[in-house]
Amino acid sequence: MMKRSTIFLTIGGLVLLIVLAAGAYTAVQLLAKPEEETAVPVGEGRVIQSVQVENDGSPVSVRTTILPAPELPQTESAAFGILKQREDNSLMIGTGDIELSVDVEVDGATGRETTSVVPSTSGPKLEVVITRDTIIYRDVTDLTADAPTESGEREIVQQVRQIDSLDDLPDNAEIEVWGERSGDRIVADVLVFGPLAGGAFE
Repeated sequence: MMKRSTIFLTIGGLVLLIVLAAGAYTAVQLLAKPEEETAVPVGEGRVIQSVQVENDGSPVSVRTTILPAPELPQTESAAFGILKQREDNSLMIGTGDIELSVDVEVDGATGRETTSVVPSTSGPKLEVVITRDTIIYRDVTDLTADAPTESGEREIVQQVRQIDSLDDLPDNAEIEVWGERSGDRIVADVLVFGPLAGGAFE
């Protein structure tokens, strides 16, 4: 049976609607309030609203709130965006409205689904400079760790692991950075990265 899912993702003032269907191609948009175009306000977690169709055809809605990890700064970040390019210790991230083009293909012989996602951004492209003093975290949050309550809601505390380098930085990673910003350049004090859309496409 074809499995179809709809995912809504909010990051601070950002809202994302993703519709996945086997064999379908769709464009989705992540919209930011103008004043929150590049940064994430203090204390606002990521909210994922998902609706999945079970094998019996009944929809199940789950609202997951991911609270910021205590290891991260309790101040507004300098920027949040999607990795666009990397050159040595310089990262270019796209910010603002994020549009994801999602293509899901199904192998007719095996039934295996292959999902490809191409993000594009409308906001300014920022340079994030990594120094020897930058503290780097990887987001390792397991979104399947806790079952939702009867109301369909659950809260998960973001889990991060400090690492020594960005050797394992994936393509199209979500990046949030704290540091000194001058124009379109940020010297990173703290950086956390994780999979696109919280790993919804993995």
